Amino acid sequence: MNDLLRPLFNLLPAMWEKRWWGLAVAWVFALLGAFGLAVYKERYIATATVYVDTKTMLGPLLQGLTVQPDVSQQVDLLARTLLARSNLNTIIDENHLLKPGATEIQREFLIQQLAKTLHININGQDNLYSISYVSNDPQKTLGVVRSLLNLFVSNGINANRKDSEQAVHFIDSQIAIYDKKLRDAETKLKQFKTAHPGYSGQAATDYYTRQAQLQDQLTMLQGQLSSAASSRDALRRQLADIKPTLAPSLLPGTNIVMAPQQSEIDQRIAAQRKHLDDLLQRYTDAYPDVIATRQTLARLESERKQQLQHLANAPPMPPSVSAQYSEATNPIYQQLRISLAQADANTASLQAQVSDVQARLAQLRTQATQMPKLDEQYIQLNRDYNVLNDNYQKLVQRRESAMLSRNQDDSRKLDYFRIVDPPRLGPTALFPRRTFLIALVLMLSVILGLLTTYLLVLLVPTYRNARQLRESTERAVLGSITLTLTPAAALHEQRNRALFMLGSGVLVVVFVVWTLINMLHLTH
Repeated sequence: MNDLLRPLFNLLPAMWEKRWWGLAVAWVFALLGAFGLAVYKERYIATATVYVDTKTMLGPLLQGLTVQPDVSQQVDLLARTLLARSNLNTIIDENHLLKPGATEIQREFLIQQLAKTLHININGQDNLYSISYVSNDPQKTLGVVRSLLNLFVSNGINANRKDSEQAVHFIDSQIAIYDKKLRDAETKLKQFKTAHPGYSGQAATDYYTRQAQLQDQLTMLQGQLSSAASSRDALRRQLADIKPTLAPSLLPGTNIVMAPQQSEIDQRIAAQRKHLDDLLQRYTDAYPDVIATRQTLARLESERKQQLQHLANAPPMPPSVSAQYSEATNPIYQQLRISLAQADANTASLQAQVSDVQARLAQLRTQATQMPKLDEQYIQLNRDYNVLNDNYQKLVQRRESAMLSRNQDDSRKLDYFRIVDPPRLGPTALFPRRTFLIALVLMLSVILGLLTTYLLVLLVPTYRNARQLRESTERAVLGSITLTLTPAAALHEQRNRALFMLGSGVLVVVFVVWTLINMLHLTH
């Protein structure tokens, strides 16, 4: 056992002789380390986490009524462009990261540094977005993360709001344009219909249908007119075979004379007036039957005037005869005359209707050459109007959807972005902390001091006894001289030993106290 420990026993005294060199190296390294630790700044990290809610209860309820953008894709793009130069300049100005009067080169360097040290972690599957930043100033570190989080949330909300406003503004401008075009198309269509009042606005097939209908109506009216004319002629033949008056009906020996009867033409006029009153109760003055009845009534009144004028010019009857008797009108004759007058009126009415239908049919046939061109113009005008109207209605619906989407975004506001973990600063500085570095400098100082003494022992070896000299040189030792210290030398040795212990103790105590102070955060 002694053989194993003998080299150590020989080494320690030799190193003790070189102790001042080791202490000097330890102090030099400790002072250099202390200076480095004094200028060393610990690094702090600040983090924040945001959850983006892309699925809400309003989505299924408003499906088809509003525009549902891909919020996830928008937020991913926003997160990837969050470290844009404009945003970094905003962060620098808000947190006063540059001193007043800083140059553009310093600003550019700080922007590059922020772009490297700011990290945004995107977890698209869970819609979580984490922001982290590391720097030497804890308050500015927290402020940078807070500013970046505010930019992330506000830019997302403002982007949706801006998109909605731009969409509504664009749709409103298009609606105004299409409204003007639609009014112009309506005006052209109205002018076309005003210029061609008889045109129904249908295709050419409708023209031939109308022509066929008028032709059928004309054939029917001509048949009715033929039947009416035949009935009228039959009444005329019957009337020609019947005497208008009966034999005188006078009683013998009396002067009683039968009252004169109403003339035949007056009865016909009365019948026509009654017929005219019935027609005016149902139709207007422009109706063909009304016009024909008026014409018949005018003709009968003209005939009555002629008869009255003829009677006025005829010689008067003998008094004996007028006093004796008067002729009686035949009632059958009068009835036939009334029927004849009605037949004349019916015939005239049918004749007027036939003339009207013939005129309309002739006008329709005259327009036959213009119909294809009119059809083409009308189809073109109608097609333009329908296209403009459809686009106008679609734009109105899109505007309602855009406004509803904007109102939905306004009602939700910050609901899209939920701050799961607000901006917070880490409880301790990042590794390596100053406490660890102080202990490390103390340990390295001690190790370097010991290593220095060991190297000096190897380079300049000394021997404490004859055995050590004989074993090292493998030569015979003839003799040895023992050193005996005088009292003064012993006192000097004690003083040196005390100074060495004091120097070593001060070194250790200073670093230990410094370590404890940093551990207790007494310097912060």
